[in-house]
Amino acid sequence: MRILSEIVVTLSASAAIALMVKGTAVVMLGLTSVWLARRCRAAVRHALLASAFAVLLALPIVSSVATPITIGVPVAATGSLGLPLFDSKLMPSSGQRASSRLGTAPVQPGWSLPSLASLPLSTMLVYGWFVGIALFAIPFVRGLLQIRSLSRCGLPWRHGQAVAERLAPPARRGVEVLLSESLPGPMTCGVLRPVVILPEDAQSWDEKDLERALVHELEHVRRYDWAIHCLARLACAAYWFHPLVWAAWRQLTLEAERSCDDAVLGNSEATAYADQLLGLARRRSALRRSPALAMANRSDLAARIAALLDRRQSRGPVGARLVAACAVAVAIVLSMSPLRMVAAPQSSTPGVEQNIPKWDAVSIKRCTDAPLPVEGPGKGVEVSPNRLTWNCVPVSTLIDVAYSIFAGGKGNLPPYPMPIEHLPSWADSELYTIEAKSQGNPGAGIMRGPMLQALLEDRFALKIRRQTREGRVYLMTIAKGGPKLPPFQGGCTPISLAHPVPIPAGQNSCRASFQAKGANQTFDDPGFDMDSFALWITRAGGLDGPLLNKTGLMGYFHFHVEFLSNRKPGDPGFTPTDDPPFPSVFTALKQQLGLKVEAGKGPREFLVVDHLEKPSEN
Repeated sequence: MRILSEIVVTLSASAAIALMVKGTAVVMLGLTSVWLARRCRAAVRHALLASAFAVLLALPIVSSVATPITIGVPVAATGSLGLPLFDSKLMPSSGQRASSRLGTAPVQPGWSLPSLASLPLSTMLVYGWFVGIALFAIPFVRGLLQIRSLSRCGLPWRHGQAVAERLAPPARRGVEVLLSESLPGPMTCGVLRPVVILPEDAQSWDEKDLERALVHELEHVRRYDWAIHCLARLACAAYWFHPLVWAAWRQLTLEAERSCDDAVLGNSEATAYADQLLGLARRRSALRRSPALAMANRSDLAARIAALLDRRQSRGPVGARLVAACAVAVAIVLSMSPLRMVAAPQSSTPGVEQNIPKWDAVSIKRCTDAPLPVEGPGKGVEVSPNRLTWNCVPVSTLIDVAYSIFAGGKGNLPPYPMPIEHLPSWADSELYTIEAKSQGNPGAGIMRGPMLQALLEDRFALKIRRQTREGRVYLMTIAKGGPKLPPFQGGCTPISLAHPVPIPAGQNSCRASFQAKGANQTFDDPGFDMDSFALWITRAGGLDGPLLNKTGLMGYFHFHVEFLSNRKPGDPGFTPTDDPPFPSVFTALKQQLGLKVEAGKGPREFLVVDHLEKPSEN
């Protein structure tokens, strides 16, 4: 169940993957319903499939416009919300990972990686999706142009028009009947001004054959099959890679033809109509191909004739109740489309909440004469073994400290700011002084983490949850010209922040050096891997989101970079300098290391506030 929960949350974090999962469920449900209704009328099965295609077309629109509805899925809680290192990039082989983590035999970097290798896998898939849509839309557009040409170049046929007026129901009279020498068989097109186009040799058909053909095509007009057919083809172009969507479209066209065949059998013999279909199939095979958007398919002829001769098969049009039921089902499914599964972290050790020490006394007072809001999660706090005091801090800072930095009871500064959503405006503008004394001596980490969480939930009525979804991230790729990273030369054992392993006894770990003058910072490490560097530079460079390593470079390298950090006057250890400023972190990485960093989209975590109240002072 833990693995399934994590898979569900991961799939829901990506909008594209979530859309594919929902679309697959809809198509499978439609095909299953058609199989269960195999002894029912063809019109019933066609209505079920048409409803499925309506949902497929509306899913992307509704999912992007509607407000997401989140459902928490229990997952194991982590100590803190850190940088997601395992993402949708192309992962190296197990052997490469092992050598990279242990640092025994450094792997030489690939200096001549192709440009596509630096792109995120998710980006490549999205580009490929849109290219496929464009390619599969070409036959659709070509078919529309063919149909337009046929309807413009077709010749009016008075006798066929008279027969159609006699056979059509009063509500659908006025359908134009045309003749075309380039058409192998009858077809229908148009919605507002429907047209029935017959082959030129229809003038020599038997009167009964002409009536059966016109009844079939007029039934297509009555059922608006042309519009449904075109919309289904659009859905196939959008989901071009999905075999179930194409299978559903094939079944939809077959059920449309069988529904119209049932209408013909209302006043005609099945055997005579079957003979006529065989004759039309022979003409189709002898003449040129049908237009790209023709509904009738010669390969479905066997199934249609078998259905015509099956006396046990139910026949007739679809009822109004079924149409209303399908419309309601479509509305229900679309109303559920904004659903998104998000992580609802659960404690990995049952009962840990009951073991959290309690506060003996808590005093909360609003600061009315504070000059400015306190900046930084570590400022304005006084800590002793059993006492904690915050002097004039906003509630947003308390939430950041309790649920991000000290979430697991140990201080672990996140590499990037954790967004807190749905905070009321007063949570940033109003300041509070909180004095709290605990039972025993739990330590600063417990008081600023789990115990502060309990205080916020009790006195501020805070209800908060963690949510993983697509958001702003940074992608680190290889810049044009290749990387400028000297390989690790040995002499020490590299330390990996991303994949930590114990240092063997008797070996010296590689030491990184830092030099800071004002906001200028110099970093030098003789042995560092790319994932660890991405983690470190996220924090040191002041990025507001996770930096994902998309370089594909394995092994350890010598990193030396000089950049302008986010340090400012008042920070611990800040020393003013008159030296010219270093380049920004983005420029420094590109010029000095041959690495390009740019903003993108990817999975990241958020804190979402569902409820927060102002506390009662005491």
